[in-house]
Amino acid sequence: MSQVDTPPEDFVRSSKARGDPLLSVENLTKRFPIKRGVVFQKEVAAVQAVEDVTFAFFPGETLGLVGESGCGKSTTARLVLKLIEASGGKIMFDGQDITNLSRRDMRPIRREAQMIFQDPYASLNPRQTVGSIIGTPYRIHKTEGETKKKVQDLMDRVGLNPEHYNRYSHEFSGGQRQRIGVARALALRPKLIVCDEPVSALDVSIQAQVLNLLEDLQEEFKLTYLFISHDLGVVRHVSDRIAVMYLGHIVELATADELYNNPKHPYTAALLSAVPKGAATAQLTDRIVLEGDVPSPVNPPSGCVFHPRCPKAMTLTGGNGVPDNCREGFPPMGQVSENHFCACWYPLEKGEKLHRAAHQ
Repeated sequence: MSQVDTPPEDFVRSSKARGDPLLSVENLTKRFPIKRGVVFQKEVAAVQAVEDVTFAFFPGETLGLVGESGCGKSTTARLVLKLIEASGGKIMFDGQDITNLSRRDMRPIRREAQMIFQDPYASLNPRQTVGSIIGTPYRIHKTEGETKKKVQDLMDRVGLNPEHYNRYSHEFSGGQRQRIGVARALALRPKLIVCDEPVSALDVSIQAQVLNLLEDLQEEFKLTYLFISHDLGVVRHVSDRIAVMYLGHIVELATADELYNNPKHPYTAALLSAVPKGAATAQLTDRIVLEGDVPSPVNPPSGCVFHPRCPKAMTLTGGNGVPDNCREGFPPMGQVSENHFCACWYPLEKGEKLHRAAHQ
């Protein structure tokens, strides 16, 4: 495995990638301080939510970001849009360094980068009509033209009845509410939309409808998506490339087909083994069950953060602990093939099966 010391735009590109990255982050870090004391707020520790994350994606493509709950996916989404401030690192959007821009200077960027939130029940103001919710971006950015007509055109485009302009969000189903959120994000014709688990709160049948809508809108409006989910089946369906996160770190990055057909990081292999494939019992013998719980982000393990649960590391020493380099240093993002990067000291070989002791 060759180590990589290159800017994020030199990492793997999908077939859709053209020109310069639309958004790239280098060594992005976010730590939330834990304070004690009513009067003197003394910082006693910090939650290490995102650590040295580096990636880039290009106009017109979809980058999937996957991992278990609490791994830092949603925090990363909010960081790249500067909804929260980073503790360190660099954020470039459309060739501009936005890392330290003020709220005022970020306002023009807001037109170009929008977000679809996870919960369609909590992300819409119940006191506002649908017309008011979708029309808010027009009012904030003082766009020209009749707002009502723009909103009704958007409602029609996302599959909502324009005549329901004056209804309130509680009068709509979950799938319809998420379409309202999609219309709001689309209002200013942004270049980038961050989709933070946009279908996880919906029924499976409705998920497919919303995913198909997002795919159609991407083609029509030349959109770029950062698609965040814990559902590996959904991510494979929509993504050109996929980044896998574990405990605040990106541990693998590859095109969708390469990642699913040839995972290199043991954590990725474990995630993929849990994806249903055909008959209910067909894959039980191949299921990789990780021992222990995800460590606390307040006190993460030294070295590779996955080493306490890594089935491959255990087999390398015959079950007697893990190799020293796994415990002492976090592995650099290394190129394992033309379209594949992995942060692991001992990446899996093609077709390699993890030790039987790691299986249930």
